[in-house]
Amino acid sequence: MSKAWFETWFNTDYYHLLYRNRNEVEARQFIDALLRFLRPEKQARFIDIACGKGRHARYLHSLGYDVTGIDLSRNSIDEANACAASEDRIAFIQHDIRAKFPVSNMDVAMNLFTSFGYFDNDAEHQQALDNMQLCLKPGGKLVIDFLNASEVLHNFKQEDLTVIDGIRFKVTRSVDDKCIVKHIEVTDGDEVKHYQERVRAFSKEDLEKLILRAGLSIDHTFGNYQLHGYDERSPRVVIIAKKKA
Repeated sequence: MSKAWFETWFNTDYYHLLYRNRNEVEARQFIDALLRFLRPEKQARFIDIACGKGRHARYLHSLGYDVTGIDLSRNSIDEANACAASEDRIAFIQHDIRAKFPVSNMDVAMNLFTSFGYFDNDAEHQQALDNMQLCLKPGGKLVIDFLNASEVLHNFKQEDLTVIDGIRFKVTRSVDDKCIVKHIEVTDGDEVKHYQERVRAFSKEDLEKLILRAGLSIDHTFGNYQLHGYDERSPRVVIIAKKKA
C-alpha cells in the first residue's frame, strides 16, 4: 500500500529546504497575540498538534509553559527532540493525530500553520478534531489556524519556480476534488523527483461545523495573526474554541 503524500513529503530534506525561510518573527508575534487573548495561567499545559520541528512549541516553552509537541514526521520529531534534549517540561512525540493522543488534561491545544485538512475523507478530519477535544481539560481551549480558502482561490497563483542551494523547485498549483493541490517537482543535479501537497479547501463555515461536531463551542474567529476580524479577503482563519467546563 502506497504511503499518503504527507507521510513522504514531510520526511524529506527537500520539504525543510523549500520552507526554511518561514517567518520566525511572525510566528512568535502570533503566539504572543494568542497568549494576550487567552491569558493562560503560568502553569498551563500546551499541546502543539502537528508541531513540525517545534518552532511554536519551543517558543512557548521559552516563556515558561509546559509543552508537548506531536507530529507524524519522524525526521521532524527527531530534530525537535535534539534541540530540546536537555530541557524540562517540553517533549516531542511521533504520533498520528487520527489516533487518541498520548497526553490529556491540556489547557490549550494548538494546530497552527494549516496543519490540518490532509486526509482522504472528512471522517478522518472529524476523528482528528475529536482527539483534539479529548486531550483538553474541561474549559480548555483549542486554536485552529488554517488558510482562508476563499482568499487563496481568489488570488490563485498557478506556478512558482525557486532555486535554493542549487536545487530547483517548480511548484504548480491546481484545485482537485475540493482540495488545493501543489505539485512539487524537485531537480537535484541529474535527479528529478515529484512530490505533492493536498489540503482540503475548507471554508470558515466548514471548519466551524467540524469543530462543533467534536463537542466544542466556538468563542472567536479571527482573520490574521494580529487577531483582527475575519472577512472573505482575510489571509487566515483562526478559530478559538472551548471545551465545556
